[in-house]
Amino acid sequence: MSAHKISQLEGVRAIGALIVFVCHFQIIIAPDFYDHFYKFLYPHLGHTRTNFIVLSSNLMINGNLVLHLFWALSAYVIFKNFFQHGATGSKLLASSAKRYFRLMLPCAVSIFFSYAIYKGGLIYVRKIGVETLQQNLYLIPPSFFHALKTSVWNTLFNYDYYDSYNGPLWTIQREFYGSIFCFALFGLTGRTYRRGLIYLTIFIVVGMLKMYWLNSFLFGYYLSDYDFTPTNSEQVKKIINKVNDFITRHQWLIVGMVLIVFGICKMIIYKRLGWMDMVNSFLCSLVILVTFRVAPITRLLGHKALTLLGKVSFGIYLLHWPIMCSFTSWLYLRHTDHSTGFITLLFSLSLALTLLLSWLFYKFVDMPSIALAGNIGKKFSDYIIVDKDPVAEQNQIL
Repeated sequence: MSAHKISQLEGVRAIGALIVFVCHFQIIIAPDFYDHFYKFLYPHLGHTRTNFIVLSSNLMINGNLVLHLFWALSAYVIFKNFFQHGATGSKLLASSAKRYFRLMLPCAVSIFFSYAIYKGGLIYVRKIGVETLQQNLYLIPPSFFHALKTSVWNTLFNYDYYDSYNGPLWTIQREFYGSIFCFALFGLTGRTYRRGLIYLTIFIVVGMLKMYWLNSFLFGYYLSDYDFTPTNSEQVKKIINKVNDFITRHQWLIVGMVLIVFGICKMIIYKRLGWMDMVNSFLCSLVILVTFRVAPITRLLGHKALTLLGKVSFGIYLLHWPIMCSFTSWLYLRHTDHSTGFITLLFSLSLALTLLLSWLFYKFVDMPSIALAGNIGKKFSDYIIVDKDPVAEQNQIL
C-alpha cells in the first residue's frame, strides 16, 4: 500500500469521524440541527445555495453508513500483509490476540474517562428535556468494577448499550467479531486459486442471515485480496480493470450517478428503516470502489489536514460521546436562548474540545496501545507451536 493510499484512507476516516460527531450532536443536543444550519448559512449565501448545501449535507451525513465504512476499511488494512506475504497458523492466532488488545486498551481508557466524569457528577445529558435517547442514558450507577468488566469483557463480547458508560462502543464488538471471522476465513482459504466461489457463497449466506455489518467487513477483505495478492485470476483482473478504466474516463458521470444512488437509498431508508443496514452495506461498497478511482476525490482525501484528522479519528469516536453528555449538555442547560448562533458556538466549542482531547488520546493512549498490542501479539506467537502451515502450502501452488 502506497503512502498516498494510506493518506486517502486516513481522509475517509477523518470525514467519517466528523459525520458521526454531527449525527450524535444532532441526536443529543439539536434534533432541529438542519434548521439551525440553514439559518446560519442563509444570510451569507442566499436561499438557493443554502438549500443546496443543506439538502446535500442531509443526503451525505449518514452515520450508519460511516460505521459500515469503518468496518470495511479495517478489514482492508488488516489483511494487506496477509495477502501480500501469506500467514502461518501461529501468526493468525497471534493476530487475533493482538486485535483484542488493540481494541480493548483504547476502549478501556475511554470507558474510565466516561466513568470518572459520571462519578464526579458531571453527566448532564439526562436533564435535557427532549423526548429522545437522553432519558435512557446513564441509568446505571457509577461503579469502578462495572467499568472494569465493561472494558475487558462486555465491550468486545457481551455489549449492552443501556449498561455502558460510552454508548457508541457497540460497534467495537462487531469490529472484533468481524476481524476474528476474517482471520478464520484466511486460515481456511488463504490464497487458494478458486477462493472466489467461497467468497461469493459466504457473502450470500451472511446476507441471508441479515448480518450486513459482516458483509461490509467481508467486502473490505475481498478488496484487500484483489489489491494486494501478487497473483490473481487474469479473467477477474480483466473485468475489474475494465470497470476501473470506465470510472477513470467518466469520473464526473460516476460522481453524479453515485449522488443519485445516494438519494434513492436515502428515500428507501426513510420508507423502510429496517433496511438501513442492508442499504448502507451496499453504499459502503460503492463508496470504496469509487473513492480511490476519482481523481478530485483522491486529491481531497490526501490533503494533509484530513490525514492528520484521520490519525486522531479513533479518539474522536471514543471520546465525543462522554464530552457531549457532560460539557456540551452542561453548556446547553446553562442557556435558555437556544438560538442558531448559540447552537453554532456550542457545536464549535464541543468539536474543538473533542479534537484537543483526541490528539492527546492519539499521542498518549492510541499509539502506545498499538505498540503494546503488537508486543503482546509477538509474545503470543512465540509460545504457539503449529505443526503444519496450510496457508503457506496453499501459497506454493500459486
